Amino acid sequence: MPQTCGACDNFITPTVPGLKCSQCGVCYHIKCVDISKGQYDNFKSITGLEWKCHTCRNLVKSNTASPCKCCEIIPQLKLLIDKLSDSVKTLQEQLLEAKNVPADTNYEEIVQEVTDRQIRKSNLIFYGIPEQSSTLPPAVKISKDLDYVKEFLAEFGNTDEPTTTVLKCNRLGKFDPNRSLPRPIRIILDNPDHVLSALRKVKENRNRIQNSQRFHNVKVSSDKTPKQNAYFRNVKQELQRREAEGESDLQIKFVKGIPRIIKVSSYLKS
Repeated sequence: MPQTCGACDNFITPTVPGLKCSQCGVCYHIKCVDISKGQYDNFKSITGLEWKCHTCRNLVKSNTASPCKCCEIIPQLKLLIDKLSDSVKTLQEQLLEAKNVPADTNYEEIVQEVTDRQIRKSNLIFYGIPEQSSTLPPAVKISKDLDYVKEFLAEFGNTDEPTTTVLKCNRLGKFDPNRSLPRPIRIILDNPDHVLSALRKVKENRNRIQNSQRFHNVKVSSDKTPKQNAYFRNVKQELQRREAEGESDLQIKFVKGIPRIIKVSSYLKS
């Protein structure tokens, strides 16, 4: 059946020839698309030469001039991938920590552990601070311990944070005159964010602390639960085992507060 022209709707015949659009497949009389007989003969004489109608040519130009939608969403996709990657890492850390929870741990113990960690988030533990004279009244001992802690933080843990209020200060455990090491001191702050910032500053100043005549024996840490301490001991034992088996370049690093064994060279590259 003869094809009709997409412009005038009349039949295309050998005497009234036409060209077929290579894009949409519609045929047009050469006169309807302003193509001379000579141009038509040239089209026909060249094998593989494609012709596009005016509508398809405009469509291609429009698409070429339009910004690529893919280019617009690539930054959003990258952000989404980064978030998903962080979520996966967090889940992996939680799974690794869960492996160290005894199988018979019940729901109440888990709730208690979460609550205990939440309470301890505002605490700092100080080690190596000399005991006060046993002849002093308890209130005076606490006051002197607090002054010592504040002096240490002012010099080595000072941050740009607003003034932190110490809600409580006390020694952990009963005093034993035969004990060689002083009891740790626990302070409770009014803001857990100040605990993290103080720990970061103390870590940055560890060389200055070691060279300090007054504070060189002082160590500071967050207040960990017994389960956290047990987990850390397990990680240290695992590190010792792997090093004994010949692995090198290993180090314990806290990742989002969780101790992990990492390859130092691989970590520096990431």
